[in-house]
Amino acid sequence: MSGLVLALPAAGFYLFAAWRQWQTVSGRKPANRMPVLMSTMIAALLHLGYIGMDMLGREHINFAMFEVGSLISWVITLLLLFSGWKKPVDNLFIGLLPMAAVILLCAAVSAQQMPLEHLSYGLAWHILLSILAYAVFTIAAVQSVLLYLQDLALKKHQTRGLVQALPPLQTMDLLLFEMVWLGMILLTAAFAIGWPFVFDLKAQHLLHKVVFASLGWVVFAILLVGRYRFGWRGVIASRWTLIGTGFLVLSYFGTKFVLEVILQR
Repeated sequence: MSGLVLALPAAGFYLFAAWRQWQTVSGRKPANRMPVLMSTMIAALLHLGYIGMDMLGREHINFAMFEVGSLISWVITLLLLFSGWKKPVDNLFIGLLPMAAVILLCAAVSAQQMPLEHLSYGLAWHILLSILAYAVFTIAAVQSVLLYLQDLALKKHQTRGLVQALPPLQTMDLLLFEMVWLGMILLTAAFAIGWPFVFDLKAQHLLHKVVFASLGWVVFAILLVGRYRFGWRGVIASRWTLIGTGFLVLSYFGTKFVLEVILQR
């Protein structure tokens, strides 16, 4: 429970930043990026302290479900902060920062331990690239939801509210496919590096993980082909992105939930 000392204020800053950005989107307060970015940076620093204490600061790295989810949400926050300096991604904070707060609190109150011993250099790179890929695809999923809502509103000739707060539809579309491309590169690299460590899918409890991850990769590959062959965008791109991300979530967190929570392994 010692992690709560850092997790609680971090979650508070995450929620404040998301609330402040929502005030801007809803038109209740004028746009002011400074409190949003500063609150997010403070939350990310506290979050990093929690990761160092509860996940990495033990004899072996703890790869329990919520701990890994906490690490992924922290990477997502960093990607948002870096992207926010050059690209119009501020409104993604509304959906992603509360998620980071909830996952962080779940990790802090959970007593799950899954130490990973004898971590080799190659396996460490596989895990790192996988985490980065999950983070990028999570951002892409939230971006696809915003793109879908924006496209729907424009078709109904609604130009206020969320539509007014978001960048132009073409910019949103370009941002989505930039994220999908980056995620695909990271995921493919993670597959290539991790495959030599697979010797028995069933014995290593990797069968479902590999199947769902492969399905996610195929979905995103089809999306990219459809984009450059048939010009897919808007609602079609949003749906394929959400389906692909869903398979990746089932691949990792679905498998870990069954093994750690249901089967207690």
